[in-house]
Amino acid sequence: MKRDKVFERLAAHALARKEENQQQSLQRRNQVVDLFGIEHKSQGDSAHPATFYISITPDLIYLERFEFKIIISPFAMPIGGRGATGMASIAVTESANGTHTVNPNPHNHTLDAGVTLVSSSVQNVRLKIAGIDMTDAFKKQYPNNWIDGEGVFPNEGFENFDVLKAVEHLWDWQRGVVLSPGYKKVELFATGTFNATLVNYLKYSHTNR
Repeated sequence: MKRDKVFERLAAHALARKEENQQQSLQRRNQVVDLFGIEHKSQGDSAHPATFYISITPDLIYLERFEFKIIISPFAMPIGGRGATGMASIAVTESANGTHTVNPNPHNHTLDAGVTLVSSSVQNVRLKIAGIDMTDAFKKQYPNNWIDGEGVFPNEGFENFDVLKAVEHLWDWQRGVVLSPGYKKVELFATGTFNATLVNYLKYSHTNR
């Protein structure tokens, strides 16, 4: 009887060691990538969407987090609003032999350099990921905070547009396209001319090579 208990304990210990080794081996093979607040900038207008690209490894095992914010901000132009050439008095005279002279020569012009902010304007915003229209799914998350002008959307807090929740409202084949590995193209369509930033939050597990 005692011998049977000894064998049972040895077998249980061996099984526990085997499971522990398997878990350690799995942890060595897998790795987690956590990207927080990565910014992608683009510009768009009524004829051309602002386009961003998010890369997801082909070694993907599963996504833990896939979220982003959209920031609509003014354009920064590299010349001040009053940028202009200064006044200069120039006289052109013709000599007796038909040649012309400029006085004063050389002469200078002045330019007031600076930065001017030009407001962005956006209406009728739609968002696509890998060609799949995600607009209605994102609007369901924040119906009162949709993109409608300059600002941070959905808000300046910790809330983001959540792709993993949004795909629950899609067809299975659409969900597969959005969540598959690869270079994901995100397009922001709108009426107007606008400067846009996508702030990405991405966490996923992948095979460690």
